[in-house]
Amino acid sequence: MKYEIAIPSHERAETIGQKTLLYLAEAGISKDRVRVFVEPSQVETYKSSVDSGLYAEIVPSEKGVTANHNRITNFYPDNQPLVRADDDLRYLGRKVDDKTLAPIEDLDGWITDAFGFASQVGSTLWGIYPVANPFFLKTKLTTGLTFIIGQFFGSINKHAEILRSPVKQDYERSIERFLADGTVLRFDDVCAVSSGITSYGGGIRAQKGGLQSLDRQALNEQAVNYLLATYPDFVVEKENKKTQYREIRLTDGKR
Repeated sequence: MKYEIAIPSHERAETIGQKTLLYLAEAGISKDRVRVFVEPSQVETYKSSVDSGLYAEIVPSEKGVTANHNRITNFYPDNQPLVRADDDLRYLGRKVDDKTLAPIEDLDGWITDAFGFASQVGSTLWGIYPVANPFFLKTKLTTGLTFIIGQFFGSINKHAEILRSPVKQDYERSIERFLADGTVLRFDDVCAVSSGITSYGGGIRAQKGGLQSLDRQALNEQAVNYLLATYPDFVVEKENKKTQYREIRLTDGKR
């Protein structure tokens, strides 16, 4: 399958070549598939800092998480199989037991199979479990309306899909694809292991760059209000005792 890989990035020119790009190369993914999308003012910094043997192109994009994702959508052809990955990934891990994750050895084969499974269930969006803890992973597929985290996911590119939530756009994407297809697909035995410290659904990351360089709390507030107002049948607010950020969950009409 001729899928492509897009990596939205922000102020991580010094580390992306040691994280996601290096992982993809070591996993046998051809650099010709891989493009990094950054706002125009950062293009030259990325070109001078990142090994050009790890990517096909640094693409001038838009400032802001959602604007960058919308730019990626418009860059690729309609119906292009497209994988998107965060810029701080160490590897994709599969559950071995309740205490162990093992890196996926044949990443290209796994991605190809993921698109195949999604097609079989009628979904144009597939993803992985949102928490990198093997205790919670299960050897099963989840369909219907379920959260597809933005760390690493695949979709059939749709120009008609325009995201508007300033952050938490992965919630909006999950809902929009569910509404379009009647289901999304999640592999609950696989997760993304990153170099940051992340809480499920939009917490805080410790690594420099990414959302840390933006006003995360203000954007989160806007996003929660937008999603609650736009998708009242599918989104409810949930209690969050770990951070000061308001959080939501998907309901599929179940409160």
